[in-house]
Amino acid sequence: MSSTPFPYKEIFETVESHLVKYGSLNKPEVEIRANLDKFKTYGTRKRTDNEYYLILVFVAFYSGFRAATVTAKTDIIKRHFPDWKTVAAYTEDDVQRILADPEMIAHEGKIRGCLKNARRVQEFVAQHGSFKQYLDNFTASESFENLLLLKESLEAAFVYLGGVTVYHFMTDIGLPVLKPDRVMCRIFKRLGLLENEDQLLKTVLQGRKFAEATGHPIRYIDIVFVAYGQMQSEVFGIPEGICLKTPRCSDCSIKSYCKYEPRYA
Repeated sequence: MSSTPFPYKEIFETVESHLVKYGSLNKPEVEIRANLDKFKTYGTRKRTDNEYYLILVFVAFYSGFRAATVTAKTDIIKRHFPDWKTVAAYTEDDVQRILADPEMIAHEGKIRGCLKNARRVQEFVAQHGSFKQYLDNFTASESFENLLLLKESLEAAFVYLGGVTVYHFMTDIGLPVLKPDRVMCRIFKRLGLLENEDQLLKTVLQGRKFAEATGHPIRYIDIVFVAYGQMQSEVFGIPEGICLKTPRCSDCSIKSYCKYEPRYA
C-alpha cells in the first residue's frame, strides 16, 4: 500500500492565499499581487554583466548580516561598487577610501571580496565574451547535475559564494533553485520535509517539488515562503511573519500539517 503523497500544491496555495489576505490589511491586494507576480518572471529576465556583478556584491554583503541593515545601505554600496570594470581597477587607496566612509558597512573582508569578484568577472568576460555566456556554458536549466556543476564552479571562482550564499546567488540570477536559508529550512523542517535544518540540498530539492506541483517558478515559491517566515515584508504588507523562530501558530493557515512542538506557541 503506497503512502499518501505529500500535499505540496495544497500547502503552497494555502500559504499564498493567507499571505495575500494578511497583507491586504495594510496594503491594497492588487498591489500585493503585482509585487508577487514580479517573481513569476524572474527566471526569464535578461541581465547584463554588471547586473550579475551587483548581485554578487549584495550576496556578499547580505551574508551574515541582517537584511534590513544591508537594504538600508543599498545606495551607498552601489556608489562604492558601481560596476565591475570600475571596481576591477580599484587600488589599495580605494579600499581605504571605502573603509573610511562613515555611512558604509565597513567590513574589510566583504569590501576586498567585492574587488576580487570584480576581477574574476573581468576574467570570465575576457574568456567567454560575457558573464552570461560563462553561465550558459553549463546549460544549468537542462539537468540538476548541470546545475550542481555550475554551483561548484561558482564556489571555486568567487569569494562569499559557498553554503547558503551560492544558492542565494543562483536564485537571484533566475536559476531553478531556491535559497535554503534559515527561514526556508525552518518551514520545511516543521512541515516534516527535512530531518534537520542544516539540509541545504534537500531544502532545494523540496523547493523544486513545490514548483513542480504548483506550476510556479521556484523563485515564486521562494518569495512566498520567505515572506511567510521572515520578520517583516513591507512590500507585501506583512508587519510580522508567521512561521518565525518563535512561531505565531494561532495565526498559521497550515498548522494542521505542522510537526512543530509545542504546536501552539
